[in-house]
Amino acid sequence: MTLQEAHEYMENEIRCIQRSKICDRDCAKCKLVKEDKPLIEAYGFAISALEKQIPKKVNISLKGTTGWNTKCHCPNCHSMVSHGKYCANCGQALDFNSNGSDSE
Repeated sequence: MTLQEAHEYMENEIRCIQRSKICDRDCAKCKLVKEDKPLIEAYGFAISALEKQIPKKVNISLKGTTGWNTKCHCPNCHSMVSHGKYCANCGQALDFNSNGSDSE
């Protein structure tokens, strides 16, 4: 499934939910009803995207480093990261705070 297909399935689900407020819910005859498997996959894409927006604590490696050479790694893809808000490789939101609270 492509991201575009996932988007279309979720948009369709919204239309179906909105329509259910005004229809008799005879879903077997409704043209909006889609198969469950692609819809579940579409929700998986959406959940994955949302999870990347929740800042996760970076992994700090002190082994073999001194002073300013501390190495930080993305908790999602394990790429080296700098002190930005997001991993340049996978887009994961990053938390560099030492106290464990969100960075915003």
